[in-house]
Amino acid sequence: MAKVRLKKISKEREFLMVADLAHEIWREHYAGIVSADQVEYMLEKFQSPSAINAAVTGEGYEYYLIRKGLVPIGYVGIRAHQPQGKLFLSKFYILKEYRGQGHARDVITELSEMAKDMRIPAIWLTASKKNASSIAAYEHLGFRKTGDVCNDIGNGFVMDDYVFEMEV
Repeated sequence: MAKVRLKKISKEREFLMVADLAHEIWREHYAGIVSADQVEYMLEKFQSPSAINAAVTGEGYEYYLIRKGLVPIGYVGIRAHQPQGKLFLSKFYILKEYRGQGHARDVITELSEMAKDMRIPAIWLTASKKNASSIAAYEHLGFRKTGDVCNDIGNGFVMDDYVFEMEV
């Protein structure tokens, strides 16, 4: 099976492509985890083309398309999080039909190599406490639960998450 690869994005059309992927993935994946209203709010606030552009150009994030050959099957968003000296995996999403095929491991392997190249010793992320499938996947990939956090994201919504970390 061919490995998936990450392609760094920086153009408006690529931001649109990621936003389209986010809309498809989030509406499917978060059904039953958070309300549809919260999903729509988070898509607009965090995953609209303008929000992605702002994250890339002004907040130090890098976004990558996950590609199988030339086909985009998902995306990741990362930031070298200097206060902790760790790589923050902010977004990690794969289309439903490509899950369970080892692609997540390919992505984590590539991100681990990137972290090593930056002399960053660990990758950390957050996952909703209600998101059992993602929690299981992260644990299977070698992440360990290190805490929890609850963040008010506005409009009456919160993200009640576990924090995970993996040394690279």
